[in-house]
Amino acid sequence: MKQNFFKITTLLLAVFLISFSSCKKKEADVQSAQDGARGSYILADAFALSKSGNGGKKALEERFADCSFSFALLENGFKLTFDNCTDSEGITRDGTIIVTADANAFSSENAGSITITFEAYTIENIVVKGRITARYKATNNGFYFEIIAEDLRMDYPDGTYAIYNKANLKYEFNYLSGLFNNFKMKISGKADGINRNGQHFKTETKNMEVNLFESGDCPWPTNGTMTIKIDGEKTMTLDYDTGTCGEVKVSQKRHKKETITIF
Repeated sequence: MKQNFFKITTLLLAVFLISFSSCKKKEADVQSAQDGARGSYILADAFALSKSGNGGKKALEERFADCSFSFALLENGFKLTFDNCTDSEGITRDGTIIVTADANAFSSENAGSITITFEAYTIENIVVKGRITARYKATNNGFYFEIIAEDLRMDYPDGTYAIYNKANLKYEFNYLSGLFNNFKMKISGKADGINRNGQHFKTETKNMEVNLFESGDCPWPTNGTMTIKIDGEKTMTLDYDTGTCGEVKVSQKRHKKETITIF
């Protein structure tokens, strides 16, 4: 009788342990979530630099008063080179961004485009390689830019890298925000590529709001979401509406909820 009781107890304990193990939530893929948030921010940051530089060196000096950088006008744009420059938000940039524009880059006829090329450029020690094309479009309520990035690569200090095979995004401004704040924009769109673990991923961004280079405002995304789908994994959702500047909530089915920062 004692022997049977011992067997039953052992069996119940084993069932309990198996059930507990299966219910225990895994760690969310924080690295991929952070990399997705970083990639989106780096693109927006480069675009904001291109718009600020369009106002000349003086406009950039107002944004980077304590930074060391050089600004050179080109026939169809400008060349901006940072020398290990840390801005007021603690973000360090180094290397060169070249911005070129065609004659109709900001035309109401919706024909113009600008190109942003990275040359030995780093932001927070992440090396960015490739280029972005932004095409201006006017609407009844404002304007937006179609952002296209192909074969954009980001190399990390640990030797790993992520590649954006293609990104199609929309940076939207309305006339009211354009009058008072040139860098408050809403971002939506999709991207796909290979993450730092060599896995294929897809992202979709919806209504992300970011307010770049404006003193007194949070420089990080404050609203909107991004979903990240990695082959063979559950979809992750990044929620930027956390109420805390710089923080992003990460949720993934059957995984622990996490909070990350972009840098």
